[in-house]
Amino acid sequence: MESTTTWRSFVRLFRIAKPPKALFIGAILISLVQAMASLAIPLILQRVVDNWSVAMLDARLVTIFIVAFLVQVISSAISIYWLHIVGQRVVANLRTTLWERLVALPIPFYDGIKSGELVSRLNNDTTTLQQLLSEQSVRLLTSLVSIIGAVGILFTLDWQMTLVILFSVPTTLLIVIPLGRKLRVIAKKTQHELGALSGFFAELLGEIRLVKSQATEPEEVTEGKRRIELLFNYGVKEGRIQALLIPLLNVTLTAMLIAILGFGAYRVSTGALSTGSLLAFMLYLFQIITPLITMSEFLTRLQKARGATERISELLLVEAEPYTDRAESIQQASLAFEDVTFQYGETPIIKQLSMTVPFGATTAIVGPSGAGKTTLFALVEQFYLPTSGRITYGSRDIQTYGRNDWRQIIGYVAQDSPVLSGTVRDNILYGLKRDASEEEILQACEMANARLFIEAMTDGLDTEIGERGVRLSGGQRQRLAIARALLRDPQILLLDEATSSLDSESERLVQEALDRLMRGRTTLVIAHRLSTVQHAEQIIVLENGAISGRGTHQQLLQDNALYEKLVTQQQLGGQSV
Repeated sequence: MESTTTWRSFVRLFRIAKPPKALFIGAILISLVQAMASLAIPLILQRVVDNWSVAMLDARLVTIFIVAFLVQVISSAISIYWLHIVGQRVVANLRTTLWERLVALPIPFYDGIKSGELVSRLNNDTTTLQQLLSEQSVRLLTSLVSIIGAVGILFTLDWQMTLVILFSVPTTLLIVIPLGRKLRVIAKKTQHELGALSGFFAELLGEIRLVKSQATEPEEVTEGKRRIELLFNYGVKEGRIQALLIPLLNVTLTAMLIAILGFGAYRVSTGALSTGSLLAFMLYLFQIITPLITMSEFLTRLQKARGATERISELLLVEAEPYTDRAESIQQASLAFEDVTFQYGETPIIKQLSMTVPFGATTAIVGPSGAGKTTLFALVEQFYLPTSGRITYGSRDIQTYGRNDWRQIIGYVAQDSPVLSGTVRDNILYGLKRDASEEEILQACEMANARLFIEAMTDGLDTEIGERGVRLSGGQRQRLAIARALLRDPQILLLDEATSSLDSESERLVQEALDRLMRGRTTLVIAHRLSTVQHAEQIIVLENGAISGRGTHQQLLQDNALYEKLVTQQQLGGQSV
């Protein structure tokens, strides 16, 4: 049953990979031609040996032999080349399909898996499948044709010797299959550990500054060695099985060869078999042995590919996020939460929350850490969907808008605004669905207080900023994010207090840029420094996922004990929430 399921998965992935059918079929046909040509050569040699004389070496027989030999060599070269192309196309299409799926998967999926493991599936698993689906599958087919053809011809030459060969084949399979099953279990664990190791490396190298700042290099080296040794041990177990499998297979095949050669010599001595027929037998035997080795290699690859198939199939079965554009115009309106509840697993984060974010005004969200402030932003972005209740824009549930259309009207500036490797220009224009002139870009930079530091760079807007913007300060990254938001000209602005971790000068520059960005927009602010939102039209106090107060700064100071406490703490100790 498990084998049937695996084959169905293979077939499904092969269809998804969309190999070039004409080339694939052509490679199969050429491989079959190669197999047929190789089957003809022993018969020609049999006739030469059994009727050996100079007269037998006529042009016709020599021509037939040369043609058969050349057909075998040329068809083999062509099939190998075509199969290589098919294999590369298979792995490219599989990686494209997986990449499209990974980009489309919802945020909750990424909460439970490491990015390095996904990279491993994208690279290592697809390569494993490529070798099986393209190269090995066709070799299996030609091997079967060679074995069936050779056995059929052998029966016509001497059925008794053929039975000796057929008796030996099941013996070989009895050795290969049990060891192959053990190999599959080890291969699956190896694939899993390889993905975990990739995830470990990607995570640690991505946060190498944290590692160095905390002086944890020895501990991380030790952990890396532990994981590497674990993978090494699985490799040793795999090698142990291979060490048993290959010699046993060789011994079995050698014994079969000796038995057939001895039995054949006896039959030649009794006159029951001609010398040419014995030579043909031995050649056909090699044409059976070689495909058997190919088939054992296929079974080994099959066991390894099962784990890769399961891992890839798991990704393809995860429901993708519906991110299609509907190209509809979304009219400006107020944003409202209507009895919204959201829980992560069994833990409630937001509890029956209702509030309105008025159009064109600023609404600040304050509260202690863990109150659910950032979760509200994630719900607005539709990174997560409410467990119950709904969020509306105007009179429409935001889920009824095209996902990309909705996100295009939102500008998001986070505490540590992420940037990508590339140039300053690339990051400012990232996600913009229209062309922007040089003048527009520079004007956005000017309004974001970013123009001076950009022009001071070696190549200005075309300066490379390094992976994750390592060549920029925190304040510079924030101002690039603001310039990006200004170019997008969003209706809704989400600010996860962009000044909370900056020095005083950077904070002043970023705050000035934010003030320009917020004008005339519906703005929702997570307020860590309450002094920055005292003039907000509405302040919402969030406590344990529920609203415990709402109003202006002065109203909340009088009516809300938690807000008064937070303000007092910050005035005394300069703390943020």
